[in-house]
Parts: sequence; C-alpha cells; structure tokens
Amino acid sequence: MINWFAALLPYAAVLIGMGWFKSAWAAIGLYHLGIAGFLIYRKPPDLIRRLCSGFPPGILIPGIIVCALSAPVVYYLWPWLAVSGQILPEWLAHFGLTGRAWLLLIPYFSLVHPVLEEVHWRGIAPAPFRLICWQDLLFAGYHLLVLYRLIAAPWLIVVFGVLVSSSVFWRWTATRFGGYGTAILTHATADAGVILAVYFMVSR
Repeated sequence: MINWFAALLPYAAVLIGMGWFKSAWAAIGLYHLGIAGFLIYRKPPDLIRRLCSGFPPGILIPGIIVCALSAPVVYYLWPWLAVSGQILPEWLAHFGLTGRAWLLLIPYFSLVHPVLEEVHWRGIAPAPFRLICWQDLLFAGYHLLVLYRLIAAPWLIVVFGVLVSSSVFWRWTATRFGGYGTAILTHATADAGVILAVYFMVSR
C-alpha cells in the first residue's frame, strides 16, 4: 500500500501546487518534500552505495547520447507538438516561471530533480525486474498531468510511450548494475535537454 501512496505523490503535488497555488515551484517543492518524507520512512540502508554505483560505460555513454537528443527534438518539433504557437510563454508565466524563478529552475530541474526522482521511483519498483509494471505507467502519467495544456492530444500518447520506455530503461539499469548511476545521469541529461530547449525557445 505504501508503494501506491509513493507513486501517487507527484499527482497530489501537481494538483495542489499547480491547480491550487498556480505555482510550478509549489508543485516541485511538495513533490520533493514528499520524496524526502518517504525516504525518512523507508530508511534504505544501501542508498549511498546505490547512488555511487551503476556506471557501466557501454550502457551509460550511449544512454547519455540518446537522452541528449531531447534538446533538439523538443526545440525543432515544438511547432508540431504545441497546442498553439504562444502557449509556452503564457504557460510559464501562469505558473510563475519567469525572471529569477525561471533561471533558478534550470539548474534545479537538471541536477536535483532527476536524482530525487530516481531514488524515489527506483525505490518503489518491483524486484526482480520485469518488463512493464504499474510504477512505469504512473511515472509517465503524472507528466501528462503537467503537459496536457501544452502538447496536442495525439502527441501526448507519444510522450507517454517515451516516458514509459524511459522508466523501464532506468529501472532495468538500476536492477542490472546494482546502482542508480546510469539512471540518474541519463535522466539528468534528458531533463537538462528539455529545459534548455524550452529556455532557448522562449528567449529567441
């Protein structure tokens, strides 16, 4: 039961933070505070070891290269993905992502967020590894709760598939190599690519 509460945490954070407070920072803050709370509750004894292991170069380097493609994919395909041409700057402003708050989000989302997410979602993933599990579906699903106002409906299905596949890959690396290293670094690369693409789109 606790795994279900942990997996539904980002849904509650998004609904409260973005739905009630109209703040992306509130949503992220609630999400990350919840992750910290679950870590304190669980007290995983091998957390540090897992954070410092799992870096097979044969998987890590190709994974980083593939995840880095998130930047050009988002940047160049955005005119086809977006609900409308001006939706992105309006959306960012509506949820408080302007000025200093927006600039602070870039490093935070690229460096801190992927570490916390991987620790959280890999910690509630089933063992041993199996191809698809409900955690992968819920991980992908909460992103759609954030993106549905931005991305046209047909493309949301594609985004959902990419996110489910990413979750499966990250879960596999954590299980196969006994650590979160590859999952964190490739996740961080993907997040950095997306947010930098958004930065350059709204700055041009």
